[in-house]
Order: sequence, then C-alpha cells, then structure tokens
Amino acid sequence: MSHFETSPEFAKLVAGSCDIDLVQFMLEIAEDAYPHLDRVGCLMEIDRLGVVCGDHPDWCGAATVRGRLQAVSETLYDIEGFHGNRDEYYEPENSYLNEVLARRCGIPISLGILYMAVAARVGLRMFGVNAPSHFVIGCACGSSALFVDPFNGGDILDRETCKARIEEICGEHGDVTATCLRPAASRDIAARVLRNLKAAYAMRDCWPAVLRVQERLTALLPQIPQERRDLGLVYLRLGKPLKALAVLEPYVQSCGSQQAEALAPSLQAARRMVAELN
Repeated sequence: MSHFETSPEFAKLVAGSCDIDLVQFMLEIAEDAYPHLDRVGCLMEIDRLGVVCGDHPDWCGAATVRGRLQAVSETLYDIEGFHGNRDEYYEPENSYLNEVLARRCGIPISLGILYMAVAARVGLRMFGVNAPSHFVIGCACGSSALFVDPFNGGDILDRETCKARIEEICGEHGDVTATCLRPAASRDIAARVLRNLKAAYAMRDCWPAVLRVQERLTALLPQIPQERRDLGLVYLRLGKPLKALAVLEPYVQSCGSQQAEALAPSLQAARRMVAELN
C-alpha cells in the first residue's frame, strides 16, 4: 500500500514493533481523510495543553499521582472544554485527533490517547486499557494503579470503581476481570481505533472510506482471516470484483463450511461481474 510510505508509525506496527508514538499514528490515519492536515499545528496544540496543565495552580502543590491526574483532568475538561460526544457518538470525526482537538469532543479512545499525550508532557507516564465496551487509561500509583475515564470528564477511579463502571456500561456485572484492566499493547489500541472508524463509516455507507481503513486493518492484523474477508467484501461493494475474488477465494478455502456457505452469494456476484466485464 502506497500510503504506508507516509505512515512510519503504522509501518512500525505492521513490522511488529511495540514502540510507537500513538499521537503520530493518529495523525497518520487522519491524513487518509484530511490530506492537507496540519500535523505541526496539532502537535503544537498538544504541547500548549501540556503547558497549561503544568501551569495549573494545583499542579505544583500536587504531591500525589491522584492530585496530578486531577490537575490534568480539570485542565482538559473544566478549562479547555473537552468532552465525550454523546449526541453523535458514531461520527467518524470522533476518531480523528485533529477533529478532537478542533471540536473539543471525541470518543473514549481518541480522548484517552490525547489525555495520555498531554499527561506525558508534564511527566506522567500512562497506559491505555482495552476494556470491554469502554476504553480507559491508567497510571501506576505505588504498587497499584489509578484509572481515568476519558469520556466522562476525566473521572479518576481506583481499580474497583473502574471495574464497576465498565461493568455498568457493558451490562455484564462480574465479567470484568483483572486481566481486562491490564495495559494494552500499541497494536491492540491501534486496531481498536481502526475498527471504530470502520464501523462509523460503514454505518454511513461511506465505502471508499471503509476501504482505506480496512486496508490498514488487513495489513495490521494478517493473522485474523475475518479482516481479509471484510476487505474482499468491501472491494465487491465498490465494484472491484477481481480484487474481491483475489481475497475471498483463498479465504473460503480455509474457513469453515458455514462461513463459506454464507459467502457463496458474494462469490457468485463477483464472478458474474467479472464475466460481464469480458
């Protein structure tokens, strides 16, 4: 894919590296939708937010991790006006960091990545948590950890309160284990960002945009055959039957009989389209 050449952080993920800059990754995928994106301007705004956090009256006096997190949350949510976009949760713009900065709203993962970047600029090392149904971020605090809910005003939660909140959101009490609150790998965070975008565009039938995202997902997660299947189906929707067959025919040879049966109409349609081209 040619756009990998201008996506060094994404290329590092595809190559298996865990050491990536999530902000740069977010700006790389934003350039797919905004070719004239002002990357420098976005980075300068994040730097400015870091300075504002450092100037918060409670920052210097905050000797505890909780106190410093509170200063970051107050800066971003109370002073700067960031908030979760409850009215249009599934807007694609919520997943693009440039739009989050411009509109001051987003979804948990985009707000969480921004929060981590701002916190890093004032010396707080944080990590993402791929909890079910709700992305949160965490920060080591002695032998334990504190968590921040980036969608709900930057609320600071201990482990039990965080677990209870996630269970309330996903409606499955008792199913959130300690494993669910472990730091997530950069690859898993990137995949979650892309899948959110994929779903948002598909809900709007924006298939050219879905294709851009799906190509990245397929490259990022080659071990997941369903991503290749989805790539083939998007090709078919966009009237590219040869590309669809090149992906779907190998897939049906290795998938289960039930999946192959479900894909049979799509394969027939692709073959019919190819015949009509001839």
